[in-house]
Amino acid sequence: MRPFSLLLTLSVMFFSVGLSAERFGQPLETRVSYRTYTNARFAYSVIYPVGVLIPQGEAPNGDGQVFRSKDGHAEMRVFGGHNALDETLTSAYESAIKGEEPGGRDVSYKLLKRNSFVVSGRQNGKIFYQKTMLKDDIFKTFMIEYDESEKSVYDPITARIARSFVG
Repeated sequence: MRPFSLLLTLSVMFFSVGLSAERFGQPLETRVSYRTYTNARFAYSVIYPVGVLIPQGEAPNGDGQVFRSKDGHAEMRVFGGHNALDETLTSAYESAIKGEEPGGRDVSYKLLKRNSFVVSGRQNGKIFYQKTMLKDDIFKTFMIEYDESEKSVYDPITARIARSFVG
């Protein structure tokens, strides 16, 4: 066999194997199906990955819901609330950057827009992501937290959920 033919044959073979591996060894994100959770009280919706994050039932006051992974290493919260303290979006953004626990958060991404903000980073061995909107004096928030070791699984899922969060 001529060197060029051998090279061409090997290239086709590796390309075919690569396609098969890509098709059958797809990342979790491409194999996951999603359902929509809609909150009637605060008029927002968000998708969640079926079988990955399990709905825990809507809160008794109807403000939102918690979704947890089976192993407990990931948790998503979505909720709404009236702006009873007349807080600004900027002050809520600054609070999200600081976090609630002593020592604060290691924020790696933050974005403040006119009607919403996003804050994400690391805290206590976990990755966190928060998107909050303020509309008609109602805060609507989506938060997810997961172990850093599961970053490759949850980063693409989180990106897809964040894009779906509307209210």
